[in-house]
Amino acid sequence: MRPICFEAIYSFIYRAGQKSEALWKLLTRGHRIRRPMRARRSRDRIKDRASIHDRPEAADNRQEAGHWEADLIICKRTRSVLVIHERKSRVTLAACMTGKSAAETVSVMMSIFRRLDPALRKSVKFDNDTTFAQHGLLRSMFNMTTWFCDAYTSWQKGGVENANGRLRRWLPRDFDIDAMDDEELQDIIFTMNLTPRKCLGFKTPFQAILQDLGKDAKICFA
Repeated sequence: MRPICFEAIYSFIYRAGQKSEALWKLLTRGHRIRRPMRARRSRDRIKDRASIHDRPEAADNRQEAGHWEADLIICKRTRSVLVIHERKSRVTLAACMTGKSAAETVSVMMSIFRRLDPALRKSVKFDNDTTFAQHGLLRSMFNMTTWFCDAYTSWQKGGVENANGRLRRWLPRDFDIDAMDDEELQDIIFTMNLTPRKCLGFKTPFQAILQDLGKDAKICFA
């Protein structure tokens, strides 16, 4: 049997000679007149995107510090939490936001990166949420390279996804973020960064990042 495409079926149903048969009634939507197909507007409204596939090997295999991943955590209210995660040391930083606009997101990120050693400001990776549409400001202000994942591939920013999962222990999806101030959030982040990690040889993320900066820190746990 020779296969036919859906367009051939619709053409048969809606051709002039078949109108009396009213075959259109058997269609799922049952339109008497076939509506013309309109092209959808592109959802890609992020300018100057650079693909993650062009990222250098040093960033891919965690050879050097300074390469970050960013994401948002959304809880019960409209407020959100911006999370940025350093790939090599596993240091996680976060800040509360009032919403998830692109302007506020880049402003909060710039505030965070401005406090970091320039050696730790190499690149940052995003998903395709338009929340990160103003990524170009990170390029112009800090000379950071910005990378974007493929669509619907959260595993390509697995570091920050893992950090989000850890944060969810304190910030479940039904948590009222309005009930928490930034100081309480920073206490949580401090705890995460002072927790020894097997992948770091049981160093803490803070110890790992200080080691990359040529500094030594010994942390004793009671």
